[in-house]
Amino acid sequence: MKLYFENSYKGRRLIAEVENVEGAFKEINKFCDERNFKIYYTRTWAQPDGLMVFDVGSHTEFFYLDLNEEC
Repeated sequence: MKLYFENSYKGRRLIAEVENVEGAFKEINKFCDERNFKIYYTRTWAQPDGLMVFDVGSHTEFFYLDLNEEC
């Protein structure tokens, strides 16, 4: 599955390909650690289009896991 990061300007880019949701959490933590962003909470929800959204508390930036695409 493909994991994307969406910045505050709505620009979305691929950051990793993962096997499952646990792998997505690991990549999200790695991505945030590299940028010295502290995650205090994580909310997730699935959208009807097959994307799982990860809100890590930035208010304007999100991660998206495409559940429709396998690696």
